[in-house]
Amino acid sequence: MTIHKSAEIDSSVIMGKNVSIGSFSIVGSNAIIGDNTEIGPHVLIHPQTIIGGDCTIHHGASIGGEPQMVNFEDIPSSVEIGDGTVIREFVTIHRGAKESQTTRIGKHCMLMNYVHIAHDCEIGDHVVIVNYTGLSGHVVVEDRAFVSGQVGVHQFVRIGKNAMVGGKTAITKDILPYSLVEGVPARLISINAIGLRRNHIQPKVRTALKNAFKILQDPANNTTQAIEKMETEIEKQDEIRYLIHFIKLSSRGITK
Repeated sequence: MTIHKSAEIDSSVIMGKNVSIGSFSIVGSNAIIGDNTEIGPHVLIHPQTIIGGDCTIHHGASIGGEPQMVNFEDIPSSVEIGDGTVIREFVTIHRGAKESQTTRIGKHCMLMNYVHIAHDCEIGDHVVIVNYTGLSGHVVVEDRAFVSGQVGVHQFVRIGKNAMVGGKTAITKDILPYSLVEGVPARLISINAIGLRRNHIQPKVRTALKNAFKILQDPANNTTQAIEKMETEIEKQDEIRYLIHFIKLSSRGITK
């Protein structure tokens, strides 16, 4: 364990093996830090924050701070960060807005410089979020999504698994799993072909997803009609079932 002499660590903090904490960093009460995690200089870890093992947190990050809400009451809530996640310089992650609620970041994620994760967000595993992107409260980002830089995401939006969001996109509706979107406002471009290949999604499935997106984008179909056509005209691979389920659960509407 290596802790710089200028760091301030509350006596209630639980730390695993081989933890490293840099100069002038602060770790608040009842925080938990997993094995082999490295915390750089000038990092602020607020009380109740849970950080997994093998994480790296770079200079100036602030994790577990109060939500940016008018009239927020100081109640016990937390942030949880999964194993193997990398948090780059000046990232901010805010804790849950109500008592005992948690903002969660999954395993093996990468949050680049100046990313902001607001209260009660749920980030899956292997998610990449690029510089200067901001997620409002209650946003869900599913596994292996890639969100490019300078993206703004409205509260309560869901970004589906294996989706890719282009830079400077303005997101106000749900982003379909397996999709590529970009623009202001966001629009559906195609399937995330490169991402799907990298994640070993078979050509047969990629073709089925492409056909499903064509049905969704057909101006002759509303969303309900598009779902009916997908259920009757496209072979039911697991990915198609998941896509349909995702659309049915949408409360904000989908980007298409």
